[in-house]
Order: sequence, then C-alpha cells, then structure tokens
Amino acid sequence: MEIYNKVIKYSGYLASALFISIGFIVSYEVIMRYLFNSPTVWVNEISRFLQIWATYLALTYSFHKKEFIRITVIYDKLNDAGKRFLDLISAIFILTFSCFVLYFGWLIAYDSLKVGRTSSTILDVPSFLTEFAIPLCFGFLVIRVFLEIINYFKDLFK
Repeated sequence: MEIYNKVIKYSGYLASALFISIGFIVSYEVIMRYLFNSPTVWVNEISRFLQIWATYLALTYSFHKKEFIRITVIYDKLNDAGKRFLDLISAIFILTFSCFVLYFGWLIAYDSLKVGRTSSTILDVPSFLTEFAIPLCFGFLVIRVFLEIINYFKDLFK
C-alpha cells in the first residue's frame, strides 16, 4: 500500500512537470515561429503526446486527493452518512466506467503495438506510446477506486 501511495503521489508530480514542459515547448514554438520565422516540426506532436500523458497521470492523483469535479447542490446539504453514501455510489460508477475504459483502452493500445501503427506526422511516433497512457492510468484508477470502495464499506458497517 505504501508503494502504491508513492506511485500515485509521484504520478501527480510527473503530471505537473509534464504540463510545465508543455508550456515551455509551446512558448519556444511561438518564439521560433513569430520572432525568427522558423517554425518547428516537433512541438505540436510532442506537446499533444505530453498532454495526453499528463492528463491521465493526474487522473488517479485527483481522485486520491478527492479533487474530482462534483456537483454540490445536494451534497453540501447532507449529513456525513449521506455524503459517504453518495461518495460510495459515485465511486461505484467511476469503477464501472474505469473498468470499461481500461479494457477497451488496452485492446486499442495492444492492437497499435501489434500492427505497428504510428502517428501520421513527420516524427512517425508509435501510436502505442500515446495510447498506453489510457490503460495504464485507468488501471491505477481502478485500483485506487476499489480500495476507496472497501473503505466506504468498512465505514458503513462500523
């Protein structure tokens, strides 16, 4: 459990670093394009690649920190037991959705690896490198949500 919590923590840090890197390389592209009239061929694809990884890496970290988007009109008016119940229902929906995404994301990523699919840009990056972010990060999320559901049931039956 300790190792898993560190993986989640550092995935959040890595996501932040990737978002910062995107800002730097996009700024570099703007400077090169508009000041030196010499656009790059790699910034668009690399920034898209980094954004996909950063977004999915931040997914489990956001759930772990309980910072998912939530509609609080009803939630804020409930007592603690009601809030825990709604959190449990929400976690079950997230787990169900995440399992589907994990399964079908793996099928797509594996197919790309098997057939050797690459991007349609000049860099010709293997599509698997981008697509693998989905099953990997949703796999982390499935584990995290499952552990959270166990905690909800433990709290419910105290």
